Amino acid sequence: MKITWYGTATIGIDDGKTKLLFDPFVRMNKRIETTPVEGFVGFDAVFVTHGHFDHIYSIPALAEVDKNVPIYCTATPKKTLMKRGVAEDRLKTIQPDDVLQIGEYTIRVHRFRHIVFDPIYILSVVPKCAVMLPRLFRQAYWNRQMPEGHEIVAFEIEAHGKKIFLTGSFREHPAQQYPEDIDLFILANGGSVFVPEKTKAFIERYHPKKIFVDHFDDAFPPLTRAVSVKRLRKTINKNHPEIEFIIPEICRAVEL
Repeated sequence: MKITWYGTATIGIDDGKTKLLFDPFVRMNKRIETTPVEGFVGFDAVFVTHGHFDHIYSIPALAEVDKNVPIYCTATPKKTLMKRGVAEDRLKTIQPDDVLQIGEYTIRVHRFRHIVFDPIYILSVVPKCAVMLPRLFRQAYWNRQMPEGHEIVAFEIEAHGKKIFLTGSFREHPAQQYPEDIDLFILANGGSVFVPEKTKAFIERYHPKKIFVDHFDDAFPPLTRAVSVKRLRKTINKNHPEIEFIIPEICRAVEL
């Protein structure tokens, strides 16, 4: 299987026969390489981890250029996407504990939670917010219009003897048991400088063979900034040298 990062939390998984796309979003920063919505055409299914605008904003445009792709999401983003013009028959409602079969993939839906933004991260974007007020107000409006409704899910994707665990934000749900023997942990690294501390217990409990980070880019300033993954990589390498740590390059596939 090939895993491709398209920016933010957008991930493509391709086994040579069936292609899955997660959280498609066209980055709103002209200073970094961005995949246009046409670059998301040709996938067999789209999955959504939650309803924040940096996970669903580009889906109505994608639904316009790709007339057939089904979109799997929980009830709140489904409602949002219908308000934004996506036909109801394109939207497939999912919920925790669902199990789906698409091609060779078995996809299990797990309860998850959104990361808590820490004060250091918030303060670090304040200067940009002060000088980019029109964009800030626009993004604040999108945040209100595209709530997550406490419906955060993570996906366990199993195919060809490999198991992937994919998050769109990182915070475990206390009532959920997660899969063991993970071959690839796709870790959303945004919104906090304390990801090494927040993920420590999960990594030690489920011990993935590889960690693939995303959501660390400055995707929609002023509310974002690039988050360094150096400390996370150093922590993983020190405590778990047997775990391969992958920092992906935009649009360059990684073989699993």
